[in-house]
Amino acid sequence: MARQARLFGPGHAHLVQLQAASGAVPLASALQRDRFLLWMREGLDTSAVRLHAYTVLPQAVWLLLTPDSAPKLSTFVQGLARRTSRAQERAAPDDATAPLAARAPVWAGRFRSAVIQPGEWELAAMAWIDRDAEHAAGIADGATWRWSSRAAHCGETIAGAADLVLSLPAAYWGLGNTPFEREAAYRQRLQTGHGTASAAALEDALRRGAAVGDAAFLQQLEASSGRSVRPGRRGRPRTKFA
Repeated sequence: MARQARLFGPGHAHLVQLQAASGAVPLASALQRDRFLLWMREGLDTSAVRLHAYTVLPQAVWLLLTPDSAPKLSTFVQGLARRTSRAQERAAPDDATAPLAARAPVWAGRFRSAVIQPGEWELAAMAWIDRDAEHAAGIADGATWRWSSRAAHCGETIAGAADLVLSLPAAYWGLGNTPFEREAAYRQRLQTGHGTASAAALEDALRRGAAVGDAAFLQQLEASSGRSVRPGRRGRPRTKFA
């Protein structure tokens, strides 16, 4: 059976997850994460993709971005995955002569993505990504996690942070009239945390390769894509009687 095409929402942000394969830690060191961010910057310079938020963790990468087209989304993310895989192979000379099929995979197959409704859902996705950076910082003995967009969104300066150009969505600009107001409002969102329901909705949309948003947004996306994007009913389908 042919694999279903990735859901794409023209002009909309997409939440992306690139997860390491079981047992793999492709971005374990600071050097590896710095190099990954360099590749991201190079990709942004040469592709029609706008980056809104990101967090690079030892075993996963989270992105919120708006590509001009579905191929541009795949090209950008798959390019990052391939470059990481090639770097891992070069770092393991003992495995260099092994057949490609026998080498341990770096990433857990196809990257996941979900279409995000503009507005509050974009802010929820941004905060979800940046909260993972806060969690990683806590694991690293309280050190600031500089491989994320959190500092840029909060108006903080971190030594050694990557110089990535972020395209902030309209919802972020609507948080206040000045940079200070916007940054303070966003920090408050991070401190408050995202609700269980919104986190579950984002996780479910990623798992299904679907979308998050209100009923009108999802209905419009279904009409334009020709496929169902809303969660199905739980339990057995109802039996129809003649």
